[in-house]
Amino acid sequence: MSARFASAAALTVAAAVGTTLVPLAAYAAPTPSGKPLTIELGTPAPAGPLTRGGASETFTFTVKNSSDKAVDFQPWMIAGSDGASPVASSHIVFDVEPVNAPATDDHVMQEGGTAQGLFYPAGKKQGDPFSVPAKGELSWKVSVGLGKKYPSNNGNLKLDAADLLNHVQREKDDILLFETSPKVESGPASLRLLSDPKTPIKPGTYGQVSLIHQLKGTATFDSDLETTLEVEQGPDDTQAVPQLVVEELAADGSYIRATRIDGQNKWQLSDIGKNFIMHRTTLRVSVVDFKGVQKPLKVKLHASSSLAEGNKTPFLGADGAITIAPERGTTTPGGKPSATPSATPSPTASASASPTPSATATATATATTGANTPVTTTGALASTGSSDTTWYAALAAALIGAGGVLTALRLRRR
Repeated sequence: MSARFASAAALTVAAAVGTTLVPLAAYAAPTPSGKPLTIELGTPAPAGPLTRGGASETFTFTVKNSSDKAVDFQPWMIAGSDGASPVASSHIVFDVEPVNAPATDDHVMQEGGTAQGLFYPAGKKQGDPFSVPAKGELSWKVSVGLGKKYPSNNGNLKLDAADLLNHVQREKDDILLFETSPKVESGPASLRLLSDPKTPIKPGTYGQVSLIHQLKGTATFDSDLETTLEVEQGPDDTQAVPQLVVEELAADGSYIRATRIDGQNKWQLSDIGKNFIMHRTTLRVSVVDFKGVQKPLKVKLHASSSLAEGNKTPFLGADGAITIAPERGTTTPGGKPSATPSATPSPTASASASPTPSATATATATATTGANTPVTTTGALASTGSSDTTWYAALAAALIGAGGVLTALRLRRR
């Protein structure tokens, strides 16, 4: 059978940290008992795996109302994958026909790392609800297929049926898993940011930072990756962060200054070629002017990556930190106290000009560009999704208020 029912718990496990998608837990979180509606999805037919650009499979979508009064219902289907790439609206073929329901229009949209199918009463605004009669039900025939450009490093397709108004009691029968062909050896991608916040950056020295992109399996991306690095400051961070310089280790052993974005402490790094399994980006960070830094300043860093083509929503992220030494009481490499900052290190200095990293940072200072090279280091995995239970309400409000135009979700919670 090409599709089978899967429990919400099983799919939540499949959408663990490091995956390319917003975790299905964000959609399929258990709801308290007492919800008046339930959704049932029939068995897709014809049997057989979905292929890119091939035939669709059709199943029955039924919503039942157990209450004594009519209940509004905004049907919504979220398409995810167990692979490494985000899913775009063009990757999914989606069509809805009413069976025991009013005339229906449908629309496929893209939100973050997922494609989402929405259907609503014909001639109405996207986001207008159906009314499920008291003790009654509505049903539709839903056809789903793969677009020709469904990512080559994505495997099975998951569909999660939901209600934007959150009137549905979640059941095991509201999620479908479709097998795809050809089968690919794939899995979630991950991003790690390695740094050494215990060794402060002083005049004439650098902080060492490494970014490690890792794929699970042998299937690679269809597009290069774009990556940015930025300083993060929250409302409780009162100390201004001085201007920083970020340099990237090139293949010839020299360091090239990364492009600063819009005058902020945010930098565009070099694109990563799509044919990688593991890629390490080695960076060094220096301070332009230490003036105003009165005590050691811990600076939070965030790296994020997106596809260079297609769905360009960032889908990988990782966090780390560096520490900047205070303006006074620091020492130069020669050992003398320095009350005034030394000159900013040359952006074209060779790799050998960099001071030897501390023992805890040595692992982050080595450039590794070959595929399948093992990495034996420590660091936090990417945080790639929100499990905020207010997701339904926020998205519904955005949909209704904007007439169906959804605003992009952030990958991470600030």
